[in-house]
Amino acid sequence: MDITEQLLGDCSPYIYNLVYDIDVRMLFIECMDDPKTQNPLIRIVFPGIRSYEEVNQLDSPEDDNIDDIMTINRIEDDRILIATYKKEITITLDQDPFIEEIDEP
Repeated sequence: MDITEQLLGDCSPYIYNLVYDIDVRMLFIECMDDPKTQNPLIRIVFPGIRSYEEVNQLDSPEDDNIDDIMTINRIEDDRILIATYKKEITITLDQDPFIEEIDEP
């Protein structure tokens, strides 16, 4: 089941920051308003990660290119597949993902 729209809402799919913190077992994806202004708007949080797998989509990704979310799919009740332009992430969760708004500095 595609949950991309549910998690992104009106925010662009462009990724400002993507971090997997193994110590707290959370994946954080911050999305920005626009590639030109690059203001982070929302943080999608994937808590309670039991397993994390990442595969590069490109043989030699351009680090200067902005990554973006293509789809976020729930492939089982506790498994989510996140496909971006640069990578594919599969996670198994104990909890549902949620969204936090990022306050402007």
